[in-house]
Amino acid sequence: MLKSLTLGLCLPVLLGAVFFHPATACAGEDIVAMVAETPVTEYELNREMQRILPMNTSFHGGISAEKIAEVREQVLNNLIEQGYKAQFALEQKLRVSRAEREERLKNIREKFTTEKALQDALGKEKIEDFYQSIDRMLLARKAEELAVGSKTKISESEIRDFYERNKKMFNRPKQYRASHILIKVDPARIATDKEPARLKAEELAERARNGEDFYNLAYYNSDDRTKMVGGDIGYFHSGQIVREFEDAIADLSPGDVAGPVETLAGFHVIKLTEVNEPKQLEFEEVKDKIRRQQEKKKYDLLYADWMSALKSKYSHQLLLREVQ
Repeated sequence: MLKSLTLGLCLPVLLGAVFFHPATACAGEDIVAMVAETPVTEYELNREMQRILPMNTSFHGGISAEKIAEVREQVLNNLIEQGYKAQFALEQKLRVSRAEREERLKNIREKFTTEKALQDALGKEKIEDFYQSIDRMLLARKAEELAVGSKTKISESEIRDFYERNKKMFNRPKQYRASHILIKVDPARIATDKEPARLKAEELAERARNGEDFYNLAYYNSDDRTKMVGGDIGYFHSGQIVREFEDAIADLSPGDVAGPVETLAGFHVIKLTEVNEPKQLEFEEVKDKIRRQQEKKKYDLLYADWMSALKSKYSHQLLLREVQ
C-alpha cells in the first residue's frame, strides 16, 4: 500500500470534459460506506490510516488493537464528512482542473516516475480510482472554502469594535524577565547532596553579586537546559513560575541577584534582568490576534451549521459490521 498518498473518496468529478459516475468508477473495490451516491472504499480508509498512524509493516506490534480501532473509526467519520462536502461541490457545479490535480500530485510524481511504479504502489486500487480520490479531496476543499471560508472575513471596524468593548481582556500584567543558575539536588540523595549544593549556590550568588558575568556563570555551572542561553528563562508574569521563585524577585530591581532560592528542583541563583509595568495593550498591538480569534470563532460556527445542513440533506450508510 502506498503510504505517502493522500486519501480521498471516489465520486463523479469532471476529468477533462467527462463525468465519471461513482457506480462505475469504483467498481470492484471494497466499499465501507456510502454518502448519498459517493462510496468510501477500504483502499482510501487504509491509506488515510497510514497517514495518521506511525505505521510500518509490523506496526500492530506497537499499537494496541483498541487504539487502531479508535483511529479507524475516526478516519471513517472524517471521510464520510468529506463525502458530504464533495456532494455539495457537485451540486454547486464546482470543478477540479487537471492543473490543480497535477499540482497536488507533484510530490507523488517525483517518487513514482512511471504509471507502472504508481500502480505497483497502489496495489489492487486502479490508478484512475486513485486520481478520482485526489479530485474528490480537492472538490471538498473548494466546497468548504465556498460555503464557509469565504464568509469568515472580519472587517477592521469589527475588530476595533470588539477591542473597544473588551479592553479589559487586553491588559498585560506586570512582566518580568530573569536568568537563573540551578544547582540540582537529586531527591533520592537529598541527605548527602543538599548541603553541598546549597554551598555551591551561595558561592555562585556571591560571584554574581560581585559583578562576574552571569551568562558565563550559568553556562558553566547550571544544571538546567537554559544554561545554553546563559540561564535566560524569558518573559513571565505572576502565576507563571513557582512561588519561591516569584517571591524572591518581588522586591528586586533589574540587575539585582537573589539566592540561593530553594525549590523542589534544587537551589537557584536568580538575576532579574527586566521589569515591565502593567499596561493597556493598544489596538495595533492586538488587532491581528483579535482577527485570528474572531475569524476562527466565526468559521467554527458556520462550519457546524453547514455540516448539520449537509447531514440533513444527504444520507450515509455504513457497510461495515464493526470497526476492525
